[in-house]
Amino acid sequence: MRMPGPVVIPLLFAIAIVLAPRAAGSQSPAARIGLLGPGDGPRFSDIASGLKKGLQEQGYREDTIQVIEGRTRRGDEASAGATVRALVGQRVAVLFVIGSALARLAHEIAPQLPIVFITPGDPIAAGLVASFARPGRNMTAMMFEYPELSGKRLELLRELAPRVRRVLVLYDARDASPRQGVAAARAAANALGITLVEREVQNAEDITRGLKGLDGADALLGIPGGVTSGHYERMIRAANSKRLPTIFHTQTQSTHDALLTYGASDVDIARQAARMVDKILKGTDAGDVPVERPTTLRLGINVKTAKALGLTVPSTLLLRADQVLE
Repeated sequence: MRMPGPVVIPLLFAIAIVLAPRAAGSQSPAARIGLLGPGDGPRFSDIASGLKKGLQEQGYREDTIQVIEGRTRRGDEASAGATVRALVGQRVAVLFVIGSALARLAHEIAPQLPIVFITPGDPIAAGLVASFARPGRNMTAMMFEYPELSGKRLELLRELAPRVRRVLVLYDARDASPRQGVAAARAAANALGITLVEREVQNAEDITRGLKGLDGADALLGIPGGVTSGHYERMIRAANSKRLPTIFHTQTQSTHDALLTYGASDVDIARQAARMVDKILKGTDAGDVPVERPTTLRLGINVKTAKALGLTVPSTLLLRADQVLE
């Protein structure tokens, strides 16, 4: 729907997802949760699905809670701000936000609204929370990533492709989370004798230019967060076309053809974060809900991609895999 002026507010979808409290016969007023995040690609839907499952696991029944979806356009701050205001106008009780940049914007617009945000980086280093135990500022975070996992991914890449020496990294330096991931990758690269070919990107055109760096690289390392999040499939396709191995942080529709993935799934993270939303709905201040990290990390190997690249997956690595795609 086009509103007066140049800003277009993405359509907000109300989805009834969860039901009443555990006690039989007890009813509480319906609460609304605003889900805010970039709407491109399948990730938003995966997170919405995980949030629904998690709330159901907390004992809610369908029809007393609504999730109101606010899909934003990546990199469009004016549109994102309008979407936040629209969600506030829907009287949401909690805002569930995908990404630290949007969480910061949402807090600036609605500082009194409880916020649970998911982020790949350290929310303390990003200046969004005061501590893991007592986040403060009416905000708390669910980390779907440890920045140091970028280093672990380089180790896994080297284990499967020992000849890798130069690894291309595209990252959005405007976002604190990718900066943290690249810093961890640099430290690991030095120890492994790997050279990172770094390219900072801010939009789709930058990514197109950055992918030209594949001509001088042996592999591609995905760094979660920022503008690259909407372009994983294109990045992987470009690397595969040059028969170069890739590793990303999670197995999704957009990373399906990556050689390796290692990290937490979006569905699992949203399910875990639903416990935090539940605490807030039951009266705990968001700033008093401790920051959480993922409880499950999954290693995925695409054997079909390995064969196309002429690589043999070591049996020791296959035995450790949680997901093997044939």
